[in-house]
Amino acid sequence: MKSLRFQRHHLSTGQQGFSLLEMIAALTILTIGSVVLFSWLGQTMGQLTRFQLQETESMARIQAVQFLSNQNPATAPSGKQLFDQFYLEWTSSPISETRESVSPMDGLGLYQITLYNVQSKAFHHDGREWFTFSVRLAGYKQVRKPAAEKPF
Repeated sequence: MKSLRFQRHHLSTGQQGFSLLEMIAALTILTIGSVVLFSWLGQTMGQLTRFQLQETESMARIQAVQFLSNQNPATAPSGKQLFDQFYLEWTSSPISETRESVSPMDGLGLYQITLYNVQSKAFHHDGREWFTFSVRLAGYKQVRKPAAEKPF
């Protein structure tokens, strides 16, 4: 009889689960870990968003510079161009004196050349200014006609 009572007492005092204190400690550790993880994820997502915005702006700048490099500021000193993600406005002003071009055969060339400073502004489609930049471009005007070609 003694041995049966001892077994019951031993089973009732042994550990059969978590105590409330252990559960609170585990939840506290889990909460702290979750806060750190979500904070890190939030920062990473913020950095990713900023990177994507910078990449979009860089691609728009490249597109704008490529477009302007094909423009002649002597014949189109200002203008506006619509793109998929933005529109571009530019104005140009001469920053050097006009010079005559030179032809290796006839002396004077067909064109007059001037260096221009082109100020550009990019806008979102809703009209908000996005970014600005300036480039220097050569402008040219044809002032002479080519000499008539003579056959051999």
